[in-house]
Amino acid sequence: MRSWQEFWDGDTTTYVNRRHLEAHYSRLLTDVAPLLPAPPATVLDFGCGEALMAPELAKAGWTVLLYDTAPNRQRQLAERYGAIERITVLDDAAFAALPPGSCDAVFAISVIQYIERPALSGVVARLSRLLRPSGRLLLADVIPPRSGMLQDVWSLLAFALRHGFLLAALGWLLHACRSDYRSLRGRLGLTTWETDDLAGVLVGAGLKAEVLPDNVGENPNRMTLVGYPARVAALLHL
Repeated sequence: MRSWQEFWDGDTTTYVNRRHLEAHYSRLLTDVAPLLPAPPATVLDFGCGEALMAPELAKAGWTVLLYDTAPNRQRQLAERYGAIERITVLDDAAFAALPPGSCDAVFAISVIQYIERPALSGVVARLSRLLRPSGRLLLADVIPPRSGMLQDVWSLLAFALRHGFLLAALGWLLHACRSDYRSLRGRLGLTTWETDDLAGVLVGAGLKAEVLPDNVGENPNRMTLVGYPARVAALLHL
């Protein structure tokens, strides 16, 4: 595989097993829901992956838009969620056609580490234009330079111990040493961000940046930033 795009479009996973997958998305739901505007707000999950929390968000009253850049993932999501009320799976054309101000919140979780630094400003600018004046952009599970693979391993093992798949996680880690993900991570790397640099990208897109005290998700070594439209943030003294 030559790129992260090709990796995510293939039949690959970074989850140990089904228990890991479900526990991960359950934790995301717990962390993300309080950060969203109240239902019936429209929220966009950008780079949504498996999107297992989408049905719960829709059930609670949110209108959920799902977008992933991998074409195979788009098809899988459409098959899984296409008939569920309040969930819309977007392909590339539908995402490009979203009008400005169509979303109350946009969140990208464990996404920007796969976007090269020069490209992120354009991505954030595009997402910020989708926000209503009272909206917010959530960039979560961002990797700072001080956090590496060892910290990720310890975080996984601690999460596995709490959720009952520690032995499976140990076996998965042995297999992962020879996996495409390990190979790509070693060859292409993951994009890391200092807090101030990423906040600067948000400011450049016309957003007021706030660093949350805790990361969204199970990895405490990573960080989450929220961007609010700067003019409204000033009025609200955010």
